Amino acid sequence: MKYSEYNNPNNWIGGFYELSIEFHPVGDNERLNQALMAIQSFKLFKGIWRERQDFQAGSISLPINIDNDSVIQFYGTLIMNDGNTLPCLISIIRIKGESDWLDVSIPQASFEKFYPYKYPLTKELNPWLVRVDEIFIGLAETIFNHSSFELAMIGEEISGSTNQGQIALEDVGKIICILPTHLQKRLGIKEKGIELTNQLRLFC
Repeated sequence: MKYSEYNNPNNWIGGFYELSIEFHPVGDNERLNQALMAIQSFKLFKGIWRERQDFQAGSISLPINIDNDSVIQFYGTLIMNDGNTLPCLISIIRIKGESDWLDVSIPQASFEKFYPYKYPLTKELNPWLVRVDEIFIGLAETIFNHSSFELAMIGEEISGSTNQGQIALEDVGKIICILPTHLQKRLGIKEKGIELTNQLRLFC
């Protein structure tokens, strides 16, 4: 991906396809910084940049300080298994009294550039989306290996759809989610789904 392509505003419109990860309870800077370090270590990720204009420059220095009730955004790229490089936004959302969220979001406009994109964004219409999910699943596993989370979800504008306290069995049937053992047990689905590393299970 060229600098001009990465910084073209037209490649950052149209909503996002996201990996959204919940860290509960709120306020643990160490966990979030460990998660950011895990993202940096992921072999198919490049970044983390403070501004879009920092594309291909040096990454930010970690750890960072995270204020209460804040939203912090950084930038990077994800390299798909087919060789395409997609831009991504990394967001930290701190909600007082609730949870910290770490979202990795790919703008849908970039999908149109590299793939035969059709809306709505389903795998039936867009079978290439499986490759994106594979990258997000691998990234979630890498993050969990460094900094355990309570819930991970994958989907279009999925951030905020539910949380570790409210997720129900019917949600698991509707969204792609990655659950650690305590949620598997609570929902009664410990032996279901697809087994990942560290006893995580994928439900899709």
